Amino acid sequence: MHPRVLLSLLLFASHANAASPGGSLSLSDALALSLRQNPELKSYDYDIRAAEARTLQAGLKPNPVINYSAQNLPGSGPYRGGDIMENTLELGQLVELGGKRQARVNEASASRNVSEWAYQVRRVEVLKNTTQAFVAVLAAQRQVQLAEETAALAEKVTPMTQKRVEAGKANAVEVMRSKVAVASAKIEMEQAKRTLATARINLAVQWGSQTADFDSVKGDLEGIKAVPKFSTLVQRIQNNPEIARWSAERDRRYAALAKQKSLAKPDITVSAGPRMLGKADDVSFVVGFSIPLPFKNKNQGGIAEAEAEIAKTDSERKTSEMNVYAQLSAAYQVLLRATTEVELLNKDVLPGAKEAEEAVMQGYEAGRFTQLEILDARRTLIQARNQHLRALSDYHQAQAEISALTAAPITLNKASK
Repeated sequence: MHPRVLLSLLLFASHANAASPGGSLSLSDALALSLRQNPELKSYDYDIRAAEARTLQAGLKPNPVINYSAQNLPGSGPYRGGDIMENTLELGQLVELGGKRQARVNEASASRNVSEWAYQVRRVEVLKNTTQAFVAVLAAQRQVQLAEETAALAEKVTPMTQKRVEAGKANAVEVMRSKVAVASAKIEMEQAKRTLATARINLAVQWGSQTADFDSVKGDLEGIKAVPKFSTLVQRIQNNPEIARWSAERDRRYAALAKQKSLAKPDITVSAGPRMLGKADDVSFVVGFSIPLPFKNKNQGGIAEAEAEIAKTDSERKTSEMNVYAQLSAAYQVLLRATTEVELLNKDVLPGAKEAEEAVMQGYEAGRFTQLEILDARRTLIQARNQHLRALSDYHQAQAEISALTAAPITLNKASK
């Protein structure tokens, strides 16, 4: 295994400390649970065991063969009575030539390495999926909080509107409009809770559970880092197991070619044993051998097939590289867009929307603004908060994708106290 790839995978594994569902779950807890309990990862363990068993079987020599034959059995004429019957007992052994056994072992061993890489490919995928599911829960939790705050804001306006109506400063329709706004906010809050419930199950599924046996997840969505150069990330995709595995696949295909070439060389079967002659109890010994004559079948087809498999390796590796490159490019664009959105929202939009909403609320209470202006200011603030949350979620989702594509460790800031 390439040292850099191994190091990256170990960094992934550093999250795998002891954890169990329950209480508040951190990202490292979720990753540890997935690494230990994900059903698909467990199945890969058996794939590797099966590959080890094939390596063991490949190294075994052919079993010897015992052969018995009887000749000149009782018949007619001089063969009457069985006086000249011969009984032969031979022990035969197939002797493999051309290094067949070692070639089988080499191919089986190379196949085992390929199986290990298949595990690493899926392992990185599981870690990415778990991280993205975790971020989805974290964002859904925040969405519920925003929905609750929105409902509280809506309820705050209702008594203010009632006072204005009683004072003759507003139409009774405004009270109805205020109650509708409260009901709409509660509907959105309920929708946010259902989204959270779905996200929690999606996270639990990553470690093979059908129930979300944890209270909440903890982490800080606000923490974003400077976006690295795309060229730097492109250099790291060689660490991706999906690409790095092709070295092991090439070795396996060369081992398969060596095995096919060894099959072109015929094996020899040697045999020896006693021959008992008639009723005289005389004994002689028989020695023999047999060997196929490779006049036509020299395993040309098997060799040509193995050579073709080797020839296409570079093209398949290049295809994997291009696929990873395309995924990295797409994730990088999302990361850039989300980072820009978060920065602009934090700098200008959110402070302005919050200030405007507070000013309108105070002005409404003093009679300087209408209810429609309150609803508009509140709608602007809600949209800004939701856009901010989506941008943060998109950032961390893209960051998880990029970390997986470059075999980098996945991290998320701890929740602020």
